[in-house]
Amino acid sequence: MSMDANAVMAKITEYTNIPPITMAYEALTILLSATTSYIRTQSYKELVQSSPDLVFDDIIIPSLQLVPSHIVFHPWTLWTSTFVETSPFQFISGLVIVYFGITFLESQWNPTSGNDDSMDDISQYLNSQKPVSETLKFTTVVITVSNLTILLLVSLINILSGTAELLNRPLQYGFFIMVLPISVVAKQLIPEANIKVLSIFKFRLKRLSLVLLASSSALSLGRRSLSPFLPAFVSFLVSWYYLRYIQITPAMNADILPTSTSSNPSIPPQSSTNIRGDPSDTFALVEFFPEMIKPTLRPIFDGFYQVSVLLGIVRPWNDDDVDIGNLRSNLRFSGASAATTKTTVNQADSSNDERRKQIALKVLQQSVERQD
Repeated sequence: MSMDANAVMAKITEYTNIPPITMAYEALTILLSATTSYIRTQSYKELVQSSPDLVFDDIIIPSLQLVPSHIVFHPWTLWTSTFVETSPFQFISGLVIVYFGITFLESQWNPTSGNDDSMDDISQYLNSQKPVSETLKFTTVVITVSNLTILLLVSLINILSGTAELLNRPLQYGFFIMVLPISVVAKQLIPEANIKVLSIFKFRLKRLSLVLLASSSALSLGRRSLSPFLPAFVSFLVSWYYLRYIQITPAMNADILPTSTSSNPSIPPQSSTNIRGDPSDTFALVEFFPEMIKPTLRPIFDGFYQVSVLLGIVRPWNDDDVDIGNLRSNLRFSGASAATTKTTVNQADSSNDERRKQIALKVLQQSVERQD
């Protein structure tokens, strides 16, 4: 008797409401962490008899842990090492981050939530444009690119500082690598939501990334270590870059987001699902920082942006891109309906056309005056 993937998923959903990617990541964390712990423990028991001075932390598993000197032979650890937690505290923290963080991503990128609560057809869910593909894509890109960047930076620093022997030590960041990226998604999608900390003070989600970066900086300074600031900062930049310039607008926003039009009439309008990146002003890098330092940071970030455009690292935004991005951002925050959005889009398109006509008439008038 055989069962296909849809039937298996349907059976699972009868017993749990945990989203599929969250469940898979929880299982991977438990499996890989337990496997690593077991192999290290058995290896230590065997080796300590011949080497009494051996320390348990000296036992590493290059095929599961991210070790710079072994990455060429075990490249898959750029991804799998995220699910390997090497201490009880890290293990529990990793499970908590996976459960709440990945569940949050799936809930935000779920095209059916709030629209059809009675949807029971698991095959329709799995075959629709859904959070599974986007959550997997986002987490895989952020984890892999962040770990690779950190590995290269750590290797370069150790080589230059004459501590190349540290390249044999594993980089044990675990699922902490996803904490800042999750906060960046929160900043993009629900920035005005509030967080209460022990009922003492509260702040908006759009400030969470800055709070986490500042906390990781303080910890790194106190420990005189690159961790946790380096993985936090790198994963923050990688996730923001992906969402800002690469991510295709999730399909679940299609009914509340307008389409983009091209200045070339021969090019048909793009559907919302084909919009790449988020050019809105509210998601600019400078908007992650406090108001008081924005005037100082803005010209610096603008300079980096111009250089990145020249190098081809990012694609430039035009005024229409930014206008549409701002409109989409406002509509997403307000939760406008599809009918309201279509009306707003038509009004915006008419307004843009009228603006272009006024500019053209003004230029023509100035040209005639100069000729006179």
